[in-house]
Amino acid sequence: MNKYFLYSLLIFFFFSFLLGCNKKKKLTPNNAVGDSIIFLLKESKGKKYTLDERILFLDKAFETAKQVREDTARIKYFRKISLIALSTNKTQLFKVNKEAIALATKLDDSLSLGDINWNYAGYYTRKHIYDSAYYYFNKSFLQFKTVKHDYYVAQMLYNLSFIQGRTKDYTGSEISAYEAINMYEKLDVDIYKRFNKNQSLYNCYNHLGLVYRSLKEYDKSIIASNKALEYLKKSQKKNNFKEWTLGNLGLVYRDLKEYDKSISYFEKSLENSNLQKENLSFYVRVIDNIAYTKFLKGDTLNVYKDLNYALRIRDSLKNNAGIVLSKMNLAKFLAYRGDTAQAIEYAKSARKIAFKISGYKDRLEMLSLLSKLEKKNSVNYLNNYIRLNDSLNVEDRKTRNKFTRIRFETDEYIEKTEILSQQKILILGSSLVILLFMLLAYLIRFQRSKNKELLFEKEQEKSNQEILSLMLKQQAKLEEGRFNERNRIAADLHDGVLGKIFGTRLGLGFLNMKGDEETMKQHQLYIDELQSIEKEIRTISHELKSEILFSKEDFNVIIEDLIIQKAKLGNFKYEYNCDKQVDWLTISDEVKINYYRIIQEALQNIIKYSNADLTKISVKLENEWLTLKVEDNGIGFNSKQKKKGIGLKNMRSRVKNLGGMLNIKSEINMGTQILVSCEIKK
Repeated sequence: MNKYFLYSLLIFFFFSFLLGCNKKKKLTPNNAVGDSIIFLLKESKGKKYTLDERILFLDKAFETAKQVREDTARIKYFRKISLIALSTNKTQLFKVNKEAIALATKLDDSLSLGDINWNYAGYYTRKHIYDSAYYYFNKSFLQFKTVKHDYYVAQMLYNLSFIQGRTKDYTGSEISAYEAINMYEKLDVDIYKRFNKNQSLYNCYNHLGLVYRSLKEYDKSIIASNKALEYLKKSQKKNNFKEWTLGNLGLVYRDLKEYDKSISYFEKSLENSNLQKENLSFYVRVIDNIAYTKFLKGDTLNVYKDLNYALRIRDSLKNNAGIVLSKMNLAKFLAYRGDTAQAIEYAKSARKIAFKISGYKDRLEMLSLLSKLEKKNSVNYLNNYIRLNDSLNVEDRKTRNKFTRIRFETDEYIEKTEILSQQKILILGSSLVILLFMLLAYLIRFQRSKNKELLFEKEQEKSNQEILSLMLKQQAKLEEGRFNERNRIAADLHDGVLGKIFGTRLGLGFLNMKGDEETMKQHQLYIDELQSIEKEIRTISHELKSEILFSKEDFNVIIEDLIIQKAKLGNFKYEYNCDKQVDWLTISDEVKINYYRIIQEALQNIIKYSNADLTKISVKLENEWLTLKVEDNGIGFNSKQKKKGIGLKNMRSRVKNLGGMLNIKSEINMGTQILVSCEIKK
């Protein structure tokens, strides 16, 4: 163990001690456990450690993550650990993924399930187990599609296209690539921050260039590769992508036997002066391709030297696939030169290595070459070639059929999912319609109830108006009765009693009375008294007939009766003043009834809320406008904030019906003033 590993372990044990001190607490990613996991994950990626040390860090991170109680936080840590485990070893990856899938399934977390299956697919791709890789990429595709994560869906389509290309399902690979391109072009960069549109489109078109070369559709391959280079120019992530695509174009032109053009593209990829340092394996491949293309062209100068150089570098890099290719090219070159023995040696060696790394294509090519070089075993090599080719064709068909079946099942799954989605939408739509009908029924019922209530109130209002109108008519009849009675009494006093008294006084005045002086004085005194009585009766009679005694102010009596009644109930003093210009006889019953009700409501509010000890009510007529003012010295209210009750609403409704105006002024501890104005139409 190196010193960095020991130092990191010491830090980990410190975090573990903190965890132990808090073990009774619920572990969340916000306390020491989260810091510990982050630290261990960082160390597990450290290049200063050996693979075993990194695996140990990752194991400890996994064990610590299992202590996190919150499922959503724990699954996030599992996903991070799974991704790092992809580059460590199979055992660790599968151990983490097993727990992660169980937890993600429990949470119904399709995004996490897609991510975990993506890691499985990555593992099988590295191991060249393409059927399993395709299976897990497809699972990820479905799970990302479920959560409508279009960026990851497009990524999976590209990965599926890559696997299909490796297994010679070129048509399927082409379809998947174009589906990915279609999705990439529609993606919103603002939504998917990690999305590098130009880089993703480069990957797709570069892959299509390889697919079309395998299909021998060279024109399409050239178009796709050039389009890939156009997108690469716009991408910030360059790496050695340009050199790879130029190399692919070199291979296409070599297949077309345009060797000069092929060599020019290979040489363009060498224009990157840092290529040898950045990617030695690719650099050597380009050297090997240039040498072999020159050999095909007929230019053998330095070919053997360059092919040997490529072989030595590949051997030092332990690049078995490259070693096979170098030895195969050397075998062809030596056979061309006539060095058959050495050519056979290279060919057999290449075949042996290809057998170890399952390089079936290279094995076929070596069997074909050996059948030409080693005449005595030619039949045997050809039979082996036929058997291996048939076997590969069968395996390829099986693989393609498996892909087709998986894709068919995927299409079925998508179709079922869409049907279920449509059913959900239909159920949701039906539920909404039913809910709307129920709501509409409720509103209709509520409105009917409200209409009945309003009708009842209207009828009650009408009844109240009729009652008040009857009261006013009754009052008018009473006043008329009083007036007639007064006239009768006045007439009786004037014509009857007064006449008799006058006659009696005259009779007494003409009597020839004799007597002493005292008696005469008394006599005259009685006559004068009778005359005085005549004057008093005449005055009373005239006053009874006077219009002053006829009450034009009968409605005022009704109002004042109401005020007196409410003043006693509310224990407040009052002042009532009605302008002499107000002739209630000329004012319509509708106005009088509404004014009466407004006064009644205002006094009722004073009793309930105001705590006033003085109320002033005044009525005046000015420019054909009848104005009512009701004011008190109570506690008042905030007219801007206080909710308007039914009483105030009724006032407003009455004033509106009269075509008048209502103004309410009130402040806290400053009393309240209600002002009603209505035009009197004659």
